Amino acid sequence: MSTDVIIATQALSKHYGKVRAVDGLNLEVRRGEIYGFLGRNGAGKTTTIRMMLGLIRPSAGTVQAFGEPIGSDQEWLRRVGFLVESATAYPNLTVRENLDLQRRLTGAPRTATDAVIERLSLGEYADRRAGRLSLGNKQRLSLARALLHSPELIILDEPANALDPAGIVEIRQLLRELAGAGVTVFMSSHILAEVAQLADRIGIVHNGRLVEEASREVLAGRAREYVQDNFTDAEREQALLTADLERYFLARTGGTDREDH
Repeated sequence: MSTDVIIATQALSKHYGKVRAVDGLNLEVRRGEIYGFLGRNGAGKTTTIRMMLGLIRPSAGTVQAFGEPIGSDQEWLRRVGFLVESATAYPNLTVRENLDLQRRLTGAPRTATDAVIERLSLGEYADRRAGRLSLGNKQRLSLARALLHSPELIILDEPANALDPAGIVEIRQLLRELAGAGVTVFMSSHILAEVAQLADRIGIVHNGRLVEEASREVLAGRAREYVQDNFTDAEREQALLTADLERYFLARTGGTDREDH
């Protein structure tokens, strides 16, 4: 595997009885890029992320991180920050205490706690118990935990969940800055417009299979066939990032859903 490929899967599959949550998935995520893993609810995104992190075992296939197969040696996880599914924290500990515990587990310096509190705009809530935070601030805390130890790879499952519009813009800018500094970002989402605005490359997953993979520009260009001719230029550009990319996605996947995995 090339040194420019930070995380890769080969024929990755996960079956639950007759249900194929992930089915022969091949992915390569390159150093310093933002990779958008796009799919509707139940497409297999979270199951894929859990296998990438070694949280569940694949039924078949492999995952490599930093050029090595993931396995019993968890040392590589010190190079990874992640947020999987919903925001989590110890509810009876304050924001600062949660982050300080994470700092000790990851070996981050003492200065890291204050730095990430400022970076995620949590200063006002630093001494508040996590269980008393709003959903949006719980999400910020989980993102802070993921970023605390300055990881080389960040894996985020629906990072915009519960954030208000200003918070989404803030996190989007933060992820762009991290990628610009050489950090690799893998983010899953079912929010098409958000992924289209942020990711360098987008992989569309449906029923556990990768049905399309291309740059943001290529996917937007292919979506043009779904834009009506009476749009103005400004309306067309906005539509390519929202409703018409939705139409493109539905056309590629057949518009069917299934139970979440």
